[in-house]
Amino acid sequence: MLRIDPRSVLPHKIESERLVLRAPIRGDVPQLVKLADNKNIAAMLSRLPNPYTRADAIGFVEIIAQRESEKPYAITLGGVGLIGVMGFSYAPDAPPEFGYWLGEPYWGKGYATEAGRALLEVAHGTGQYKEIGAWALSENERSINVLTKLRFKKLRESKSKDGVFAGKKVTRFIREQGR
Repeated sequence: MLRIDPRSVLPHKIESERLVLRAPIRGDVPQLVKLADNKNIAAMLSRLPNPYTRADAIGFVEIIAQRESEKPYAITLGGVGLIGVMGFSYAPDAPPEFGYWLGEPYWGKGYATEAGRALLEVAHGTGQYKEIGAWALSENERSINVLTKLRFKKLRESKSKDGVFAGKKVTRFIREQGR
C-alpha cells in the first residue's frame, strides 16, 4: 500500500474568521523573539528555550520548520502579524502530535481554539489524520481547556519520565477523525 506523507497533504495556508495560518517566514523573527522570550510560555513547553533569542527564532524558521518531522504554522492576526505557532510533529509509528503556543497578550481571546479548529478540520479532511495526539502539563488548565474544546479526549495522566518535565504530571490526549 502506498503511504502518503501526512505533512505533504496539508495546505500552505489556512484561514479562519479572524486568523491566517501559514508557514513561518524570516520576517516573523522579530515578533517570534518578542513573544516567545517569555518565561510563562517556556514553562509550559518542552521545546521552547528560555531565554528565546534571535538565533533561536532564525533556527526555528530556517531549520526546525523545514524538517520532515515538523509542520508548523505561524498563527497570524490581521494588522498584528504573528501571534503564535501551531502545528504537528511526526514520529514513526505514532499519530501526529498537535501542539501550539500563543504570545501572552493574545491569551484568553479564543485564538488558540479558533486556529486549532481550522487546522484540525483541514487535517482530518485529508483522510490522512485518523488520530492526532496531544499533551499538556496537568497544571496547564488553559491548554487542557483548549484541547477539550477541540474535541481531544483525555487518555491518561502520568508523570513524565524524561526531558525538561521529568517528574511533572502530564495529561495525554487523542482526537479521532469524525469525533
